[in-house]
Amino acid sequence: MNHLQKAASLVLAAASVTSCAAIAAYADGFDKGDFNQDGVVDSNDALLTLHASISPELLDYTDFNIIDFNDDGEVNADDALMILRASVYGQESSEPVLMTAAPKKRTQVSEMQGWSAAEVVDAVGPLFTEDQRKTGILASVSMAQFIVESGYGQSKLSLEANNCFGIKGYKEDTPRVDCPWDGVSVYIISTKEYDSYGNAYYTEASFRAYDCMEDSIEDHSRILITSTDGDRPRYEGVVGCKDYRKAAQIIRNGGYATSPDYVDLICDVIEYWDLTQYDLDNVSTDYSYTAPVPAAVEDVPVSKSLYRVRLSWDDAASQLGAYAYLENAYECADLNPGYNVYDENGNVLYSS
Repeated sequence: MNHLQKAASLVLAAASVTSCAAIAAYADGFDKGDFNQDGVVDSNDALLTLHASISPELLDYTDFNIIDFNDDGEVNADDALMILRASVYGQESSEPVLMTAAPKKRTQVSEMQGWSAAEVVDAVGPLFTEDQRKTGILASVSMAQFIVESGYGQSKLSLEANNCFGIKGYKEDTPRVDCPWDGVSVYIISTKEYDSYGNAYYTEASFRAYDCMEDSIEDHSRILITSTDGDRPRYEGVVGCKDYRKAAQIIRNGGYATSPDYVDLICDVIEYWDLTQYDLDNVSTDYSYTAPVPAAVEDVPVSKSLYRVRLSWDDAASQLGAYAYLENAYECADLNPGYNVYDENGNVLYSS
């Protein structure tokens, strides 16, 4: 029994429900979408409906007409997403409504600070299902990336900047038209990277800061769809891919992550939490992007030089870090006698 089934069992036990007929007789006073009939339509009802669409036996524990939100005679992910929408924007008619037409929910990752891993997984799952509906990128893969990159939403970057995927950005970057990132807001922290030899090192990096988690999810998908390597899509084949391991490998090969174990890590997370339950089998999407159009802004000279701290330039394995700010490189060298600060051409700038 996974965590979703456990949650469903607790809800059902609390309701003291013994049969679908008993619920149907008692359900007249409940709003459309109130799966657990606690008098409130919220994300728990959406989650239970999503799970019931995969495990039909759960339908025996609620009133089918309540959770068949669009009255089409089926209970599926469409109903779960509509119930989630109703929980945020209020009850609406049972006519199908495109989620993209609704005002965007503005989830703050900080709301999840201190939550257990299972609580976070349950809460954000429907957001990634909806993202797959719009983009064709497997919900399970994007969700596993969120878990790995943000530590279940508990990293400083996610809590303080709503950046759930470790997406870098600089204030000097040219802002893009119709991009969820404003091109200005950044969050600077020390981050772990890997060189071409697989050696780990730390460097100061600038990351995009978002207004909400939804913007972070949207920007992540945009990057996977629109990034190019020359004339070819950098993550070619990820849209519409149904094999989560293959999709994770495409993302790794495209350069999204430098960790040599990234694919195995993503797949382990998917399998541990059974994240494929959030995937959609058939997605018809015309969600695509033309080449990003730069907004009209004044040109700003940009320097992306990194200052490396090593015992010697030729000893790459001894590198302690690569810093965007020279003063941080000096500080690292001062803490490690014998180390030098080098520019990108191997010239010594400072010796401790």
